[in-house]
Amino acid sequence: MSDYIPRKDSELVPWGDNFNSKVAANTSQWGIPPNEVADLQNAYDIFVPLQKKADSPGRTAVITAEKNAARKNYIGLIRTMAGFRLKNPVITDAERIDMGLRVHDDTPTTITVPKTRPELNIDVVDFRRLKVSYQDQGTKSKAKPYGVDGAVIVYATLDAPPADHSALTRSVLATRTPHVIECTEEQRGKTLYVAACWQNEKGQTGPMSEIISAIVP
Repeated sequence: MSDYIPRKDSELVPWGDNFNSKVAANTSQWGIPPNEVADLQNAYDIFVPLQKKADSPGRTAVITAEKNAARKNYIGLIRTMAGFRLKNPVITDAERIDMGLRVHDDTPTTITVPKTRPELNIDVVDFRRLKVSYQDQGTKSKAKPYGVDGAVIVYATLDAPPADHSALTRSVLATRTPHVIECTEEQRGKTLYVAACWQNEKGQTGPMSEIISAIVP
């Protein structure tokens, strides 16, 4: 099973913000010492600005080393919190999943065809590149539904809005959000139409999302 902590620094920032906020909101209910919550937030607050500096064109080897050390310290506190304080039986599996944690279940569960659909957002990255972000409908969490391998993103650049999803002839299985779509120079100025559906570990797909669009920069 893959690690629950994002590998990329840029993904760890929003993941950590969600994790910290859930812990802080339930400090008393979950029996977590306030000083441990404060240490967790302080480590995050040190890591975030260093991550931004390390991701900038002006980064130096010193900044990168400081960022790596801050990340290691922050992740260490997360693992300690998750492996000890968050094992409290008053915390439900749904709450753990909402924090971005993995729930270990020794009871075999049947993987069914996805019943929900992804909700999409599309943003400009830079020239000819658009970023598609997705989450399960009705949620704000980036966690995929149980048994889902990824989102099948279908897309096409068209002169007019498509009548249905069959007009979106290109597809890719995205296992992480966001997913960047690379366009060609000829597509600049045209409208890119995008939709998606969940695909489970058996290759079965669920219902398609609404079609969204953006102009290729």
